Amino acid sequence: MHPDSIQRCSAADDIGAAAPGRLRGRWRAAALMIGVVAIAALAVACSGGKKKASGTATPGGDTSPTADAIVTPGPNIGLKTPIAISPGGMLTKEDLAARGTGVPGRGDFTGERLLIPKIGVDAPFSDKVVPPDGQMPIPNSWDDVAYYDFSQFPDLGGLPGNGGNIVLAGHVDYIRHGPAVFWRLHELEPGDVVTIRMNDSTEYNYKIEFNKVLDPQGADWSAIVSATADESVTLITCTGVFEAGHYNNRQIAWGRKV
Repeated sequence: MHPDSIQRCSAADDIGAAAPGRLRGRWRAAALMIGVVAIAALAVACSGGKKKASGTATPGGDTSPTADAIVTPGPNIGLKTPIAISPGGMLTKEDLAARGTGVPGRGDFTGERLLIPKIGVDAPFSDKVVPPDGQMPIPNSWDDVAYYDFSQFPDLGGLPGNGGNIVLAGHVDYIRHGPAVFWRLHELEPGDVVTIRMNDSTEYNYKIEFNKVLDPQGADWSAIVSATADESVTLITCTGVFEAGHYNNRQIAWGRKV
């Protein structure tokens, strides 16, 4: 991570501990960048403190941070009470593989609102371009949802209406405010509908197929944000135990376009 990186999610504990795993052959030309993305994604949507870290990425896709990674306090405040992982369970590599792989849609993001009636979400977007160093910027505040533009990374991300995996993140709670936009994300169940409304009033609907918890230690984030065979949406926030300024897990809901 770059020294000026903004930490996402106050759950960025041991942010550098995850390695993106083995990349498919067609990714190897971009393995350096994808390895960095995997590390940056580990902290997404959980805090807003600054992160000082350095690390190295190998052509094989493994990223090993050095010991000087420092986590500083972010805007999350640890209001979330740990909840039982069931019925969703833990996210597995089989869950990710079952989605298949596809071609990410590219172009200007014109999303206006994220609508999830089940959990009371009606929120604006902030458009976040993921730069070559892989740092995934945090959402602007407690009430907006970050859309991640992965156009500089082959095979990652997507665009509503154009295919791929639309990756979104939001805070779970926020300092001086309380519960944030994805406070109730854990309540989504298979069959619930997530809607992305564009600025021309076009709406794209996605039906949730899983909502699971991820232990970020060793997580393959390149697989999580990879373009999927069918257009889909991935929603990310923090969950788990809040300790020493960090949530230790991530909540990841995934749905397919209908």
